[in-house]
Amino acid sequence: MKFPLLLCAFLLISCGKNEMDDQARASAQSEAQIQEMISSLYAGFAHVYNGGGINSDSLIDAYYDKGIHYVTSWGWTEPIDSTKARLRNAAAHVKEYSAHIEGLQVKTYGDGAYAFFILRQNTKVDGAPLEEYLPTTFVLERRETGWKIVHAHRSTDYETFEQYIAMQKKRVGGK
Repeated sequence: MKFPLLLCAFLLISCGKNEMDDQARASAQSEAQIQEMISSLYAGFAHVYNGGGINSDSLIDAYYDKGIHYVTSWGWTEPIDSTKARLRNAAAHVKEYSAHIEGLQVKTYGDGAYAFFILRQNTKVDGAPLEEYLPTTFVLERRETGWKIVHAHRSTDYETFEQYIAMQKKRVGGK
């Protein structure tokens, strides 16, 4: 009688372990997909800003949910359509864009996930160099077509913010 009970206990433990292994594999696969997605997003921005023939609106539509509000590094919350317009307007002023992602951490929770990373963007804006340090958080949701960013929050450091102020002063005539 003890043997069948032990066998049943072993089978239950084995099934539970296999289910946990499957969930861990699925999470790791989803996390890798999100990491690749984020890398692809910033490679797309490099094509937008370096004359690679990609439309910034299409790029945003491919990665971001249409109802998202984006929290900018200067603390404004804007609907994604305002972000699109800002990026379209910036394209004429931005040259030599590059981006580097540091410390990317992704965690999935079923059909939800978050990603946190430091984005370092280097560009020339109207000929002046801009080196940005941008801690970034994305909240993502799994859709039928893949992962979509449903919330984006970006911060910055003091030095980057000082660069923004200097650029704005130069734009309005040094006042």
